[in-house]
Amino acid sequence: MEFKQDWNYRVLVVDDQREIHQDFEEMLTPSLTGSSTDDLAEAFAPEVDESFLPKFQLLHARGGSEAYDIVKAAIEMDDPIAVAYIDIRMPPGMDGIETTRRIRTVDPNIEIVLMSAYTDKSLGDIVREMELLHKLLYIRKPFAREEIQQITLSLAEKWNVESELGDKHRQLGVSNQRLESVLDSTGDAIAMFDITGCLQFANRGYEDMFELTTDALKQMSPEELGEHTKQYFQEPGRFEETETLLLADPEKMFEEVAEVRRPERKMLYRFTAPVHDIQQNVIGRIMVFRDISKEIEINQMKVEVSRLRTELEMKYAFDKIVGKSKEIRAVYALMQQAIESNITVLIQGESGTGKELVARAIHFNSPRKAGPFIDVNCAAIPEPLIESELFGHERGAFTGATGQRIGKFESADGGTIFLDEIADMQPLVQAKLLRVLQEREIQRVGGTGNIPIDVRVIAATNKDLEAAVKTGEFREDLFYRIAGFPIPIPALKKRREDIPLLGHHFLQEYTKAADKSISGFSTGALQLLMSHDWPGNVRELENTIERAVLLETSDVLQVDNPALSGLYSTSKGDTPDGGSESMRSYLATSTEILSLEEIEKQALVHALEVTDNNITKAAEALGVNRVTIHRKLKKYKLLEKNS
Repeated sequence: MEFKQDWNYRVLVVDDQREIHQDFEEMLTPSLTGSSTDDLAEAFAPEVDESFLPKFQLLHARGGSEAYDIVKAAIEMDDPIAVAYIDIRMPPGMDGIETTRRIRTVDPNIEIVLMSAYTDKSLGDIVREMELLHKLLYIRKPFAREEIQQITLSLAEKWNVESELGDKHRQLGVSNQRLESVLDSTGDAIAMFDITGCLQFANRGYEDMFELTTDALKQMSPEELGEHTKQYFQEPGRFEETETLLLADPEKMFEEVAEVRRPERKMLYRFTAPVHDIQQNVIGRIMVFRDISKEIEINQMKVEVSRLRTELEMKYAFDKIVGKSKEIRAVYALMQQAIESNITVLIQGESGTGKELVARAIHFNSPRKAGPFIDVNCAAIPEPLIESELFGHERGAFTGATGQRIGKFESADGGTIFLDEIADMQPLVQAKLLRVLQEREIQRVGGTGNIPIDVRVIAATNKDLEAAVKTGEFREDLFYRIAGFPIPIPALKKRREDIPLLGHHFLQEYTKAADKSISGFSTGALQLLMSHDWPGNVRELENTIERAVLLETSDVLQVDNPALSGLYSTSKGDTPDGGSESMRSYLATSTEILSLEEIEKQALVHALEVTDNNITKAAEALGVNRVTIHRKLKKYKLLEKNS
């Protein structure tokens, strides 16, 4: 016979006589067996093959208090005793009955065998009086070796089997609890019915849906249950027909979309299928109601998000960065190269030149366009908060950190982070940013673990970073890390030929927004826009056009529009008191609408006349180079006149 290695064969012997303990050692230790205390008993006892006895572990106590302490310590150490032999009479101190009663208070599962050499009172009466019959046997001294071996082996195996069954029962209980928790947490309403339609199980979702407990639902007959549940549906007749069909054909699987009207109105996906036993006989059916109202809403939101994303991609397409000058075409070329790689980009330009627009165009035309675009204005975040803003923080990292915060870098994972005004970043944060760019991982403030990120970095500044490096205001190593692919954005005064295009672009945009019908610019208004230096660059031009559209009363934006009045004092060739009277008179009286090419041609002629045909001075006045002037003169066939 084989014994399980992990079974419990711990045996406690409680007796005040040393000889009894020696007898148990001889009887339960295979290597010491061979003698018997009772040859006559041995002759009639069942034979036991002692070579197959398990390895019993014997513990000994000479009195009740000592036995109690041993059993209690075994329980506390999670190493319980399987069988205890306890003598009835153990003077002085506790007798066997009291010892048994006290042991049971700490270990109710121990198998106990009471031993006695006396017959003055029936032990059965004693046991019944003490209510100790549970897991209790009685033997009289003297006893045979084989008797003790058989009893001990049987009781130890009984203890182990019951222990395993108890463990499995507890595991089954835990599994059932977990299953119920899972079913309760799914958000679905789930129920199981027997073949007659009586409810067998319902999760919390089903109870909430039909506003009754499982016990109450189980007490209903199939007819009562059907009457109760159908009233919750928008089409109770249809529900009743389905139930009748399912009762008539238990093997049938069924699914549909139904609308319930209480306790709140929602759309449900209803699914029911047969339940089989191990012989594949149908024993009932399971029914699931799933709320798909949110899924319908989510699908609608996905369509809307897709539409908005398409609009966003169109908004930041290259053709939305308006301009055709040589300078802006150079920017286009650099942007196209940046799109095709994952390199860190540094956009440099004056305020208002459209650095963020370039950054967004790069992102929304790159393979990362499906990911987030997170913009951070480094100059707008207070110094104590910028590290938390960029990298996040853990709860309790600093005073006021009441919860975990996800930083901008984590939020941008899979997409692009745009660090605007990076020159204003504090030195400590510069060092941490350098590490992020090198290691491609972040650490939240107050955290200990490193979090890997997949983020493309685009930085921007309106300052001279090389000069900031020389003065020690910006880290040199960080500069070389972010300046691997610079994109300089020219000031608007450096690309004046783009002003008419930008002006018409903003005019169309804000005319539509204001629901006005302004078709274009007067010649004077356009020339005024062309002659202004635009220190605020494209942003200033856009704001000027927006105000002008709101203030314009005619169908053409005129030079006397109040929004343009502030441009005279900073326009080329004007004096502080109002500028050239002839120019003012011309601009104020002109109402003819000219094409852009005609305006460009007139601007060339006017510039050459003012500079006495000095192409270098004319190019400087118009904000273009000599090559552009020659090309334009050739285009408009003006070379002969200016040769």
